[in-house]
Amino acid sequence: MDQPVLPAIFRGCWVGKVEFLDSIERLPGAPKVGIWTPKTYRLCYQRYGDGPFQLTFSEAGIDSNSKIINPLNSLNLISTDGRTYATMRALLHFDEYHTADYSPGSTFAVDETARLQCDIQPDGMHVIGSVHGTRDGDPWFRAYWHALFVHEPG
Repeated sequence: MDQPVLPAIFRGCWVGKVEFLDSIERLPGAPKVGIWTPKTYRLCYQRYGDGPFQLTFSEAGIDSNSKIINPLNSLNLISTDGRTYATMRALLHFDEYHTADYSPGSTFAVDETARLQCDIQPDGMHVIGSVHGTRDGDPWFRAYWHALFVHEPG
């Protein structure tokens, strides 16, 4: 099966901040879920040299939070309508310190798998995110958010 290709309208970089959740639900038997840490995301669809356009994802920042270290991320295109809409899967991994304990080895691994429904409109890219979170590999939470990502000039 051919990999979908993003339409040209997605070219460039799009930046958005997820400050608030629409909802969050702790999964049965999971540890308590703490306060959501706002995250700034940067999605880019760019060409490097003479190569094809490539989709990249960088988690551009986690709001001045020293509880989170070692962020890693990736982004895959799932589908597109060929015009202004695309569905993507974003993977974000980081280590988080246990509450008030910043000693070495006192972290747990967090993996957030987000399905991003992206629709480009005149005022920017409207993104609806549904997130499945795990803590040390075990199911932890489901969360939902929406944000407006803006196109970066240049």
